[in-house]
Amino acid sequence: MSNSHFMKRPSIKDVAFKAGVSKSTVSHVINGTRFVEDGTKQQVLQVIEELGYRPSVIARSLTTNRTQLIGVIVSDSSNNFFGELIRGIENIFGKANYGLVVCNTDETLEREEYYLNLLLGQQVDGIIAAAASQQWDALRLAEMKHKPVVFVDREFEGIAERPYVGSNNYGGAYLGTKHLIDGGYREIGILAGFQRLSSMRDRLAGFRQALAEHKIPLPDAWIEVSPLSIEAGQEATLRLMSQADRPRALFINNNLLSLGTLLALASLGLRCPEDVALVGFDDHPWAAVSNPPLTVIRQPTLTIGETAAHLLLDMLNGDETPRSKHLFNCELVIRASCGYKR
Repeated sequence: MSNSHFMKRPSIKDVAFKAGVSKSTVSHVINGTRFVEDGTKQQVLQVIEELGYRPSVIARSLTTNRTQLIGVIVSDSSNNFFGELIRGIENIFGKANYGLVVCNTDETLEREEYYLNLLLGQQVDGIIAAAASQQWDALRLAEMKHKPVVFVDREFEGIAERPYVGSNNYGGAYLGTKHLIDGGYREIGILAGFQRLSSMRDRLAGFRQALAEHKIPLPDAWIEVSPLSIEAGQEATLRLMSQADRPRALFINNNLLSLGTLLALASLGLRCPEDVALVGFDDHPWAAVSNPPLTVIRQPTLTIGETAAHLLLDMLNGDETPRSKHLFNCELVIRASCGYKR
């Protein structure tokens, strides 16, 4: 094997020597920390290209106090909602030459705590968080080395003045439930999800409001509270459908729960919408090709991610007081799972 395989990686000293300038001049060109005359700047950039020099992230962060890394905390990046959210964040930060460090909490406080400390240890420049806990109060944020934070998807006490981007979950659930009611359904249950999360609580509240306006009763046994998973959706649906007096329609608070519901109905031999009508919260590629195609409340997920990224980027660029709350309306996407078209 030739020695070329072990050639030394070019250093800032090599760039400075070949360009005929000082190391500090090269550093100023790379980091933009001081004005460098255009001719000199072009000479340095040309030598960097010729040598294939890549500045160390660690060394660069010591100079600029920036790592060009953004932490993203979500519950499960394999969930289509969070995958699309991350894509929206990446659309903005990629153009600004930032990288993402994505952390999955699985909705547990322990993993959230671990990843928060990990991100701060990695000196990320800022964090976008769909937080699982309610422990992110003002004191905790002050301890976070003054790193800017934007919250997405979930709200709670203590972040009232912090930037937040999400959907109008209450209005979306109201819209979906009203669609069922307009179709003539009166016996309507709900897979309400994890009530520790504000998004799930808001959806349950919107669901209740639509029923109350039409004086439709809601038995306690028709409210299924559970974790947000396919398995939990299956189990909740089996419990609802095994009742002697079972609902004729279901509103489902989350796309994983919706998939679990479809699997449970298939295992029971129940037809949708003939035996039970469905409206789910969150769209997903499989929702349009399920049997039957699923009527859903679609969130503008990509826009939520992009808006959160813009807010954080503004804060990194010196905006101390971005508008604190951005709520986006949801859209009703009508397919075949309710048995009628409005």
